[in-house]
Amino acid sequence: MGKSGEAVCAFLKRHGAQVRAYDDHRCVDREEALCGEYDFAVISPGVPFTNRAVVKLRENAVPILSEIDLAYINCDSKHIFAISGTNGKTTTCHILHRMLSAVGRSHLLGNVGVPFIRETEHIAKKDSVVLEISSFQIEQSGLFHPQIAALTNVGEDHLDRHQNRERYQNIKLSLLEKAQLQVINGDDKTQSRFLSAIRYSQKDRNADYYLKEGVIYHGGKSYSLPKPSRGKGYDLDYLCAFAVASSYCGVKRAFLSVYDKVPIPVYRMQEIGTLCGAQVINDSKGTNIDATLFAVSLLSEPAALILGGSDKGEDYKRLMKGMGDSVKRIYLTGANAREMYLAAEQEIRKRCVPMSDLDSCVKDFAKDPLAVLLFSPASASFDSYRNFEERGMAFDEIVKKYRAEFGR
Repeated sequence: MGKSGEAVCAFLKRHGAQVRAYDDHRCVDREEALCGEYDFAVISPGVPFTNRAVVKLRENAVPILSEIDLAYINCDSKHIFAISGTNGKTTTCHILHRMLSAVGRSHLLGNVGVPFIRETEHIAKKDSVVLEISSFQIEQSGLFHPQIAALTNVGEDHLDRHQNRERYQNIKLSLLEKAQLQVINGDDKTQSRFLSAIRYSQKDRNADYYLKEGVIYHGGKSYSLPKPSRGKGYDLDYLCAFAVASSYCGVKRAFLSVYDKVPIPVYRMQEIGTLCGAQVINDSKGTNIDATLFAVSLLSEPAALILGGSDKGEDYKRLMKGMGDSVKRIYLTGANAREMYLAAEQEIRKRCVPMSDLDSCVKDFAKDPLAVLLFSPASASFDSYRNFEERGMAFDEIVKKYRAEFGR
């Protein structure tokens, strides 16, 4: 049982409920647990509706809630801003939280690491809640209706759970349908059917919020950002947060000052120093193809890329076709290394170097360094690690080890 499940149990017990926790990996008497009489059940995000326990509960007409549902119906504040997307949602949430904290009390919760239900009792009626929400949570949450919902982008991820790209995208888009007000990325065609939504864009000057060369255009006015552009990816994340915050309480000068304090999430394109004269970038948070392709697009010098981990059902042909000229060497490791290799065309295969583990990738690079070593796996971590954070820490330690052996 993870953080979400433990927080749910603690909340229900504090409110006098008789709670029975069920975990597929720990429950000894499963049949007895599933055949009990329950008023409702709360399932963790990682548990799909096809799970045997969930199917059994539904057969017994037990109402199924998500942790998000439970928190939402018990939260005094309805100023809830739900952010999702294939990539960029964590950064956007951090930016939005900083903006709203400048004009009031804000809580940063959800998939960023703190379960919504854990803080529900501490949220006042006037407070704002910035909630990062995953496709798993959206799919489960039938009672959840945020004040504003925004999508950063909708690509492809978690196909091992959602079966295909179309189903995954429809689940993401359903978040907008749940909200009172929708904020969409006007540069993402997937979201274009929401005609009445507020649009932000870096391409369409007719969008409600348009950003070009460090200036935001909105409502006939222009707002200059305090410093030059930080790059296309983070600019769009900032613009999304600006659009949500301004739609809630109007444009505030404090929102502009947040721009030069944009926090980059841990292990998202994190520069961790050098190894044998090469710049080393830890992008362990790159858990899907789109995230890694974005990371690759930022490369301008000869680089080695480390790919691989546990499979999520994505199309690796799309990944391999996106390898730019800067990627001179591709280390393949992890449970899906063979699938990645087979997905590459002959010219790309010449750059591929299969390796047994992450350690051997870094060691090989240290013996023959290029200008940059980028670790952006385009995969989940569950073949070897509990999460991308643990994988990121492991990469840091490996680099430190070979830095001591081969030099900076």
